[in-house]
Amino acid sequence: MDYVERFLSVYVNARRDPSDENLLNLLESLLPFSPPGVEWGLEVASLAGVTYMLEGGRLVAVKVSRDEFGPFMQTNVVEIPLSSLPSAALKNIRDVDQFVQKLVKHLSGWVKGMKGESLQKKLVERLLETLGGGVDD
Repeated sequence: MDYVERFLSVYVNARRDPSDENLLNLLESLLPFSPPGVEWGLEVASLAGVTYMLEGGRLVAVKVSRDEFGPFMQTNVVEIPLSSLPSAALKNIRDVDQFVQKLVKHLSGWVKGMKGESLQKKLVERLLETLGGGVDD
């Protein structure tokens, strides 16, 4: 089973039963499609000043805070295991169809802006075509 087929299988299960376990499986199945860099990462949720996102094949927690010595901002990015994602963050994706629609729009923008060819770009394009959200939308 390839990445797109695995995602589709997990997506069907999550739509039918959006339990925490199925939602974590959905996020795990999206890891291969997550673009590198926090500017293009796939946002899962923002809670208490921490944004959880899929980025470069991993789940990261991004915290932005004001520096104590002035108007400068500090960004702290930490990789965390999917099992450490707070249950409250999963509430953002319980409407699985809405989450996937947002994902399609986001990935379409990434593909349009991505110059050249790469294996990941081709993989994301295949996913978008399968979901009916091709890059020409």
